[in-house]
Amino acid sequence: MKSKQSAKSRSGVAGVKVQHGRKPSRLLRSKSHRQNVVSLGCLITGQPAQACHVNFGKGMGIKACDSLCFPLCPELHREHDQGGMPRAERWKKEWEYVDATRALMIRKGLWTDEIEAHYQQAIEPLSRVVHADLGKEKAAWQGGLNTWFSKEL
Repeated sequence: MKSKQSAKSRSGVAGVKVQHGRKPSRLLRSKSHRQNVVSLGCLITGQPAQACHVNFGKGMGIKACDSLCFPLCPELHREHDQGGMPRAERWKKEWEYVDATRALMIRKGLWTDEIEAHYQQAIEPLSRVVHADLGKEKAAWQGGLNTWFSKEL
């Protein structure tokens, strides 16, 4: 015959939830944010849109953060997802589309502090790739200044 165990003996402490090893997601998942993005209309055509996520860093079950979505009409969304352009060019377009979407959402008062916090984390890897040349130019420019200043002294 099975003995009845109390809730206290099964969990260690009565009424305490056991936390499993899952970390909270760093990715924003917000249906209302995606709906707000869609309400902007396609960035290119102005037609009714779908929420299109960046393809950078995505794949094999890895999802993109909702803070990095932008509105495109179904035809352009399909073209975007199916590729057809070099990766570097697509990443640059994604950066521009996300930036334009963010600006429009801020202007309409739809960009919250929570979305901004997720955006700042999520955009960093794409920013490093899209703006890699800026880092090289800045280093070269600073190197040139250092050379100029050392000549002046």
